[in-house]
Amino acid sequence: MLKNSLLLCLCWAVAVSLSAQSLYMPRNLRRAYEKQTRSWDGRPGPKYWQNRAEYRIEAALSLPERQVRGQADIRYFNYSPDTLKVIRLKLAHDLYRKNAPRAYDLNPKAITDEGVEVIELRLNGIAVEKSRWRRFATFLDVPLEEDQLPGQVLDLSITWRFEVPPAAGAPREGVYDSTTWFVPYWYPQVAVYDDLRGWADAPYTGLQEMYNDFADYQVRITAPAYVMVWATGIWQNPQEILQEELYQRYQRAQTADSVLAIFSKEDYSSKARFFRSTDTHTFEFRAENVPDFAFATSSYYLWDGTSTVVDPTTGRRAFVSAAYKPQSLDFRRVCRAAADALHLMSRWLPGYPYPYPTMTVFNGSGGMEFPMMCNNGSTYPGSPVGLTVHETAHTYFPFLMGINEQDYAWMDEGWAAFLDVLVTDSLEGKATGRLRNYPDFAGTDADMPPMVPSRHLASPAYRVAAYNRPQAAYFALYQMLGYERFHRCMTTYIERWQGKHPQPFDFFFTWNEAAGENLDWFWKPWFFDWGYPDLSVAGVTKKGVIIENTGTMPQTISGTITYADGSKQTFWYTADVWKNGRRTFVVPLHKRLAVRQVQLGHPQVSDADASNNAWPR
Repeated sequence: MLKNSLLLCLCWAVAVSLSAQSLYMPRNLRRAYEKQTRSWDGRPGPKYWQNRAEYRIEAALSLPERQVRGQADIRYFNYSPDTLKVIRLKLAHDLYRKNAPRAYDLNPKAITDEGVEVIELRLNGIAVEKSRWRRFATFLDVPLEEDQLPGQVLDLSITWRFEVPPAAGAPREGVYDSTTWFVPYWYPQVAVYDDLRGWADAPYTGLQEMYNDFADYQVRITAPAYVMVWATGIWQNPQEILQEELYQRYQRAQTADSVLAIFSKEDYSSKARFFRSTDTHTFEFRAENVPDFAFATSSYYLWDGTSTVVDPTTGRRAFVSAAYKPQSLDFRRVCRAAADALHLMSRWLPGYPYPYPTMTVFNGSGGMEFPMMCNNGSTYPGSPVGLTVHETAHTYFPFLMGINEQDYAWMDEGWAAFLDVLVTDSLEGKATGRLRNYPDFAGTDADMPPMVPSRHLASPAYRVAAYNRPQAAYFALYQMLGYERFHRCMTTYIERWQGKHPQPFDFFFTWNEAAGENLDWFWKPWFFDWGYPDLSVAGVTKKGVIIENTGTMPQTISGTITYADGSKQTFWYTADVWKNGRRTFVVPLHKRLAVRQVQLGHPQVSDADASNNAWPR
């Protein structure tokens, strides 16, 4: 017995030394590996668990009052090994409650005394008195009369109402006009209880985004009969609501290769009847295994639809649509752009089939993602492709992967920023994707290591750590690994962690194993350390051009040598030339001629100081 125990300890120590020795791991995260909920090779551990819920929601919209009234029956499954003494609800819309913590000022007209007005709350059929509730920030804690033991199910019923804020000054949501709404933070949601921290405790302040459990949704939304509703999931009753001709168009779009107009300008100008009801109608939606649910409305939006094959192995198609105001000229391209983006992302990068049956891009403001829904502003006269790609790319990160954006936003925003360059440029046939200009911030006091939890950062540090720096890191990684190895790492990571909650070391360890080498020498300077990327031309000798890593991060070497006769030699060496700690690298000369000039630089290679990139200076 003692011998077996010693052998087990030795194996554990070897695993630790191979995977984690050079990366600092906070003690609270290390406990998950000691408890075997996560493994040192990057896989979910043999004791991995996560809780989930089922939501049945009835909601009614009152447009003149900008009000949503709702009633939800929630079934919560405790798959953890812990006994729960309290249930924690997220009331994200309490962002608009007087005195709530906020990352920035909101429209004063949106602030209310109540925020979310909780009318009634029942646990297992028994009403819970308000005096027993504990409401703070954007959470509501409800103590349980009887502990919820491991494996038990809790039934919760809650009735509530709130005012949807005016869109001006409301992040990611709001009322755009009397009938046009985008509503993402609208229902009481059970907070995440996980193996790392227990109950999630980062409030929604309008900056850091989401961390939600996976759940199944059955949602009914009652609206005036002149209003259309788009939402997360599959629309269950289109034939009951749409007039026959429009229903047939909707059905054809489900399998069409070309973009079809479901609601067209001609329909509105001819005053065609869109809906069967003349009073109110109730839309029914279902979504399975998604981390959130959003919806949108309008009485006059155009609606385009098409489909695309997202799984070439099975031939599975996804229905893709765009709902937009007639004046948004760029949105005429959005449905096609979204379908092409899902098609390409399913096959190339990330190179994993789009996991959901639908995607709707709604013409609201800004750019924000939710499962199967995007809220995107118009980009005219610019192209809408980059914004469309970025928000649809979030399907993979954080929705398929269940990432905790409130602590590690780089695990999703960085990937979306990386993909929106490569996928956009591929679709547009030219460089139009958004490079986040990391060199503008690199090495400044706004440049924080991404491993600093996002909840502790404010802008601009939050955006640099979430978008700019990880985008630059992922480009260097892609250039170094090459497509085949990079794609293998990506799909291995997705296959292991889809429908789960990966945290940073699950990502690092999985990529190490899938890449076939320990990449800690790369992860540490890019994600853990203060520093910046900076390469310089140190000089020219008979042996070649001397490139010095004057910064702290491994980065691709790219540039051009111009010889005395005017001929040019381009060079490209990936970041692994620095992995053994070397500080200089010699680019060999291809000609026995005098060198007239050397110039470093490439749009997808970050370099904090361009003043040392040329020779002679």
